[in-house]
Amino acid sequence: MAHFVENGQSLDIVHSLAKSRDELFSVCKQLTDVCVIVLPASKDSSQIDQPLQGVGDLIAEISKNLGENATLVVLGEVIDLVQVQSNIPDTFMYQHWIAIKRENTIDGNKRKLPHQHFGALVYTHYKSSLRHTKTRIKYTYCPVCDKTTKDYGGKKHTYHEAGTLISDVWRDISCNLNGDLGEVFKRFADLFGLEPYKTLTVIDVTQIGLYRQMNPIVHIDFQENELPQELTNLVLNGDCIEKLRTIPDNSIDFAFVDPPYNLKKKYSGYSDDLDIQEYFNWCDEWLFELSRVLKPGRTLALLNIPLLSVRHFLYMQTILKYQNWLVWDALAFPVRLIMPAHYTILCFTKGESRELPCFTGESTHIRLSSAPKTFNAFEPLADGFCLRENCVDTRIAAKIHDKTKLTDIWSDIHRLKHNSRRVDHPTQLPPHLMYRIISIFTKPNEVVLDCFNGSGTTTLTAHQLCRKYLGIEASEKYWHLSNERHQEIRNGLDPFRKMERVLTSKNSPVPRLEKQVYKIPKKTLQLEVKRVAGEIGHIPSRDELKQFGKYPIEYYDKYFVSWGEVTAAARTTGMIEDRKARTQQQTSQLRLLENKTDF
Repeated sequence: MAHFVENGQSLDIVHSLAKSRDELFSVCKQLTDVCVIVLPASKDSSQIDQPLQGVGDLIAEISKNLGENATLVVLGEVIDLVQVQSNIPDTFMYQHWIAIKRENTIDGNKRKLPHQHFGALVYTHYKSSLRHTKTRIKYTYCPVCDKTTKDYGGKKHTYHEAGTLISDVWRDISCNLNGDLGEVFKRFADLFGLEPYKTLTVIDVTQIGLYRQMNPIVHIDFQENELPQELTNLVLNGDCIEKLRTIPDNSIDFAFVDPPYNLKKKYSGYSDDLDIQEYFNWCDEWLFELSRVLKPGRTLALLNIPLLSVRHFLYMQTILKYQNWLVWDALAFPVRLIMPAHYTILCFTKGESRELPCFTGESTHIRLSSAPKTFNAFEPLADGFCLRENCVDTRIAAKIHDKTKLTDIWSDIHRLKHNSRRVDHPTQLPPHLMYRIISIFTKPNEVVLDCFNGSGTTTLTAHQLCRKYLGIEASEKYWHLSNERHQEIRNGLDPFRKMERVLTSKNSPVPRLEKQVYKIPKKTLQLEVKRVAGEIGHIPSRDELKQFGKYPIEYYDKYFVSWGEVTAAARTTGMIEDRKARTQQQTSQLRLLENKTDF
């Protein structure tokens, strides 16, 4: 298996095939361990947007039959999991939407991206964070340089030798929903291998008579309009809904939106802590306006976390046609033992989608200096290849093919990690994410709209890709910032270039430290904490580090944002990036154990 579990014992897996609803409810009744429901798969591409009729009500009824301590996992197609989540009773708490890589990709017939994932919804009766084992995904190695796929740089001492914590995007295994799901069942059996659970019950409901039916398609029967010159290639400052209402019907070729998530982030110029129902009513208003201004056959793409994406999906399907649920594997701030990496880009079209420009040859990949050397809009970097500059240069020189087919799982685009690439805005997207999106869905000179334009990433990348653009931004601060950056493009500068900036905004709860010169490297200080921990037999407190450590405690207070960061190396084993060196280390450790056994 590609995973490793610490201090857990795998659950027994019991399979059950329900041939009727009565039999299904009887099996579920009072199950108090882990229950996995396997829904029918789509037969082909024609069914991928056809939901199972009544599947939400079915899972809701199953949940009512489960015991008080049960954990419920539902495996199914995206279109079905949306219905499940919208109907789940309040007695069950949503925990995760896990995206699982599909072994056999479903072709999109040029009107959508090939479909390469299904999902697992995880619910619990209890309302706290999900209780599970500490599960790690084993390291993968670049086939060219033979080092770990990810470059851990100077932080290798803070990682575990066995692998990284599991996330909610499972690309290390691949299977089909209608095929052998043994690896998925085994992973859940290991993930939940804690007391009081003993058994993982897998219930196959494919034979109880569920059937698929197409949602009604909104009829589109009107002509395209041109965006007026006075609204072309500019960013408007003001309320998004008011400004959207000034745009003519059917005049926009592509709309992208990354809205406030209602998660109480510190944005400038508008509230992000609205009451949830008021928030979604507001979202429906601007979604309706975006639908109105979109040309027939064109795409509206919305970026959000899976839980909120479900609610947007339910509204969007009433006025638009479902196209793709893109999984952007973009690791966020680690707050739990299942790392949050699954970000959704919902794609809906106005009526039937046209053939996408990326498949017709009407859009081409444009090489821009802002993007990594490995980046190609239409050919993602294949799993396993690293981003180390020396290795990338070697592959380019040797003409090694390190790309793969474009699908609806994107794992080769990473968040902005270096402040030299950031401007003073808390939620900036990497520009090459927008290079890919805009290149897929638009042709040169078509109009790209973003009504939450922020610091300008969408309109700036559209500008660079020779598309027309229209942005809307409520904050006067960010409006000025985006206009300044558009002027940089006109002056021949890259608005995403590296440069020294003074930043105040941040998109995580970790405080920002002032830039400083370290008298003692942070790694040295962390390894000293690890030495002290080994000496006293536990993670040291601040007073204990003062007593037993050889460096002044003031260095720890000044250089680290938390005691957790101070003790990071002491709480793990450390890892080695080079596969050969790691294998030699493991061999040496094994010999030591064998020698001890001889005595």
